[in-house]
Amino acid sequence: MSCSENLDSSGVCNVLCPPIGGNVNTVTIEGAVEVDTTVMSGSGLGTESGLFLANRGDTLDSRVIVRFDSLPQTFLPTGDTTQAIQTVDSAYLLLRVDTLTIKGPGPVTIEAYDVDTTADDTANAAVLALFRPDRFISSQTFARADLSDSTKYFISNATVLSKIQNKQRLRIGLRATGSESIQMSISSTAVGLPPTLFFRATPDTATKPLTVTPFSKTPADDPILAFNIRDYTVIAKAPPAAPPGTLVVGGFPSHRVYFRFVVPSAIVDSTTVVRATLILNQISNGALDPTDTLNVLPQVSLAGIAVTDPTKAAQIIGNIAADTLRLRPGDAGTTNVELAHAFALWRSIPPDTLPRAIILKPVIEGSPLELRFSSSEDPVAGLRPQLRISYTTKVPLGLP
Repeated sequence: MSCSENLDSSGVCNVLCPPIGGNVNTVTIEGAVEVDTTVMSGSGLGTESGLFLANRGDTLDSRVIVRFDSLPQTFLPTGDTTQAIQTVDSAYLLLRVDTLTIKGPGPVTIEAYDVDTTADDTANAAVLALFRPDRFISSQTFARADLSDSTKYFISNATVLSKIQNKQRLRIGLRATGSESIQMSISSTAVGLPPTLFFRATPDTATKPLTVTPFSKTPADDPILAFNIRDYTVIAKAPPAAPPGTLVVGGFPSHRVYFRFVVPSAIVDSTTVVRATLILNQISNGALDPTDTLNVLPQVSLAGIAVTDPTKAAQIIGNIAADTLRLRPGDAGTTNVELAHAFALWRSIPPDTLPRAIILKPVIEGSPLELRFSSSEDPVAGLRPQLRISYTTKVPLGLP
């Protein structure tokens, strides 16, 4: 660990102005980052808040899987008794589309496929292999203006009826196609607005449509995973991964960066930190939408010393009231991340209880925009992360 130090005089009375009184010292600690690593944003398949449906030619192809493993067998007609379902009419999926995430002029065609399988249905290859002609269910073309926050996607009535009568699972895979690039985010079960199946069991409009929400029975030996993969995104094609040793924020699937610091206890415990800045070197990434903006928010890790896995520690976070960073993937050069508010927390909790760690994450995860930064493994020392701290000696309140 090395540092450089500058001394500034505040020019004010250090008794009357204790928060900023006295000399302000600035130290740059080049070896303050003990650990920096890229981790997954979520805690596993199906935990994402948005289902990402995209077709960006040779750059990006992602598809949406929705599972309806429990379908109704009966319905109650208005003014009658319960009956077995013999017909299906007006079947559709209600998709909650985040219209702010739509990219592409349209039109777009969304195709539906039967992706039920007894193979390892959580593996990309097994699921993607089912997007083939003999598994085709239906398709619907939308103009850009037709994609609203409550979009109805109509599917084959015959397919739904067949699954009901044969007591089979209905697992639908959605794929976007068309001559124009398109991408959008659809709300998932993780945020309480899943794709929902509606259909009528009778042409009589006086009888309410039946509603089916996503449900997964597999894997039977892992109920948590089964709960998560009621709906999820599968990636058929993605931009090239960042080089080894590069720190990544965002992208698809989304990533965060975990930093753990070693800071002299004399600074944390015995001074007032006026400003703390994590200095990063951003690396230009022109793979996808380099001039678009990704909002990034630094968060403090609240994971105790017992949580040794950075991926898990990066999920247990709290806001440190820092400003949101607005960064573009294609930019390069110095990026400053302000962390002063974290020091107030670290001063109250010793490092052997709460490691001094920060997480960089997108404000909204699920965008394919990917930021890249040099890590502590960069062969060029000047490009590695640094921590710059400005602090002043604590001044007692009250008169001498």
